[in-house]
Amino acid sequence: MSNLKSGRYGRRPNRKRGQALVEFALVIPLFLLLLSGIMDFGVMLFQRMTIINSAREGARAAVMIPADSNGHVTEVAIDQAAWGAAVSTANEAGVSISNSDVQVTCIQTHSSPSSTTLVPGGCDNAIPGDSVHVSISYTYHTFFPLLLGASFGLGATVQMVID
Repeated sequence: MSNLKSGRYGRRPNRKRGQALVEFALVIPLFLLLLSGIMDFGVMLFQRMTIINSAREGARAAVMIPADSNGHVTEVAIDQAAWGAAVSTANEAGVSISNSDVQVTCIQTHSSPSSTTLVPGGCDNAIPGDSVHVSISYTYHTFFPLLLGASFGLGATVQMVID
C-alpha cells in the first residue's frame, strides 16, 4: 500500500525538481543583462555629473582671479585657473580628462554709451562684467558595448560672469 502512495522506488509520481532549474536557466541571463545595463548606466551618470561639476569648478576658478591694478585679468591666468580646476576636479573623482578636453573662451562686453558689443574669443584683458565660458568634452566607453553601444559623448558647458 505504501508503494502506491509514493510511487515506484519511494519517489512521488508528480515531481517537479527539474522544472525550477530550467526556469532559473532561462531567467538568469535576462536578469544579468538587466543588472549589467543598470550598472553601466549608473557609472555613465556618475561620470556625466563629474564632468558637469568639473566645468562648474573651472568656470568658478576663472572668475575668482583678482584683477590687476588696471582692473584687467590676463588670458593666461584665466586659462590656467580654469584648466587646473576642471582637470583636478575630474581626476579626483576618477574621470580622466586633460587640458585638451577643456575649452575656455571669453565673451567680452565693451560698453559704449550707445551700444554693447560682444567679442567672443580670447580672455586677454578681461574686465568685470565679461563672461568666462568653460566647455568640457568627454567620451564615455561602456563596459558592455553590445548592450548599450560602444561609447557616448558626454559634455558640459558653464558660463559665469567675472565680478
